[in-house]
Amino acid sequence: MTRYFRSSRFYGIALALLAASGGTSAYVEAAHAATPERIVQQIVLIRHGIRSPTASPDALAVYASEPWPAWPVEPGQLTPHGAQLMHSLGSWYRQRLMSEGVTTGACDTPARIKLIADSTPRNRDSAAAMQAGLSPTCARGYFAFAANQPDPLFRGNGDDDADTPVTNPPAMPALTDLQQVLLGCHDESCLGKAAASGKKLLLGTAPAKALKSAGTLSENLMLEYAQDFPAAQVGWGRLDATGVGKIITLHNLQFALAKKTPAAANARGGNMLAHIAATLAAAAGQPPKLPPLAPADTRALFLLGHDTDLASQAGLLGLDWHNTTQPDDYPPGGALIFQLVETHGEYGVRLQVALPTLAALRAADVSGARAMHLATLRLPGCPPSDVCPLAAFQALVKRAVRPGTILAGTGGEPAAQ
Repeated sequence: MTRYFRSSRFYGIALALLAASGGTSAYVEAAHAATPERIVQQIVLIRHGIRSPTASPDALAVYASEPWPAWPVEPGQLTPHGAQLMHSLGSWYRQRLMSEGVTTGACDTPARIKLIADSTPRNRDSAAAMQAGLSPTCARGYFAFAANQPDPLFRGNGDDDADTPVTNPPAMPALTDLQQVLLGCHDESCLGKAAASGKKLLLGTAPAKALKSAGTLSENLMLEYAQDFPAAQVGWGRLDATGVGKIITLHNLQFALAKKTPAAANARGGNMLAHIAATLAAAAGQPPKLPPLAPADTRALFLLGHDTDLASQAGLLGLDWHNTTQPDDYPPGGALIFQLVETHGEYGVRLQVALPTLAALRAADVSGARAMHLATLRLPGCPPSDVCPLAAFQALVKRAVRPGTILAGTGGEPAAQ
């Protein structure tokens, strides 16, 4: 966690000790540790919690040899288990904000923290659950449009949460694993019988078409594991955590290919990135060129979005955060964190990624020591350090975002819930 060294006495003691030891490298390390960095504002773009598949079991039946399990909620809705996860994440971020000095945990600073959610029911429900964990003793709500009213902040130029386009995918060894899970086999005889019975196959299908289906199907199976379905039900008893980690790479690949397409990334995320940059600029005391998403004195802003939002930001900023400890790059509750930091009057932006592990998703609990994968990301075109100068970050955003994707009327317009 970030520590603050504000006392000149600390510098004097450190310098005296270093002079006595004669250690030049130690001097550099201590001087770096003593840098009085201040986190001015942070914007957390976070995916909603665990939901049911957006398609019904009947619609998915054509891909599998056995019936898909029933979910406790309608298609595409946040589950009670998913709400429990978001509450736990709210508590995790509360502890993080307290350790960084953003909040004391009391209810005397309501303007310091703001939460904006997309208008889908799963996002609104996720926001309510997260806010309860973030501010357990405070009567605070969140901001959102009316249910299912499109919000340009999260939707960009699109009108729904549809899959992103896929072209020219590379070899996909995990496709065989997924086909095996869906049918219980993947040999030629099995595939022929399945096709004759009206099943849709992944193997032997055009790669782009296969990946579009595989990305969604692999995510649905991951969600079964995250929802804590009994082992005998997760992938019809054919999937464990290792297996989930293998097939979910198909979902990652679907986004990885789409985010390399500037037009697709801009259509979904260009408007959001432009307004995130404007909000950070306002917090740094600069006149924003676009309406900020929160007042300049807001210390923490949470944006409850979707995996597509995270992928589009990764594409626009040239980011890759894949890590084997969390094979799903865009899990429920996964987040991209923009931190505006100030050091000796100079402002910069640090980017971090925070991902719940598969085990934490299944437990709906991120309080454990290894429940979250947290890493700092490097921005292309910025100096080789954890913090990119604000001017360099703004230049990167300007190059990445096409003017036509910036939408008027974004910022602060959702109603309090």
